[in-house]
Amino acid sequence: MCYAGRFIIPTWAIAPLCYGDYSGLNDLDSELVNAFIDSNFPKGYSVEWTGINEPYICSHPDIGDMTSEVVDADFFHA
Repeated sequence: MCYAGRFIIPTWAIAPLCYGDYSGLNDLDSELVNAFIDSNFPKGYSVEWTGINEPYICSHPDIGDMTSEVVDADFFHA
């Protein structure tokens, strides 16, 4: 696997990115997650949650455009 980079991921996007579980997300949030995957990892990915136990507030996450509680994650191309 090839390292793709560290991304700032909203905590609400962890379940769909890690488990494919979109339950609880509205249509817009689901579209945002899918757009992130499609534009960055069209052939798949794996993720290491480097900051899963240290969430923080960020005004510019890599998914969505609203200030959110986020974690850092290292992504790898499949």
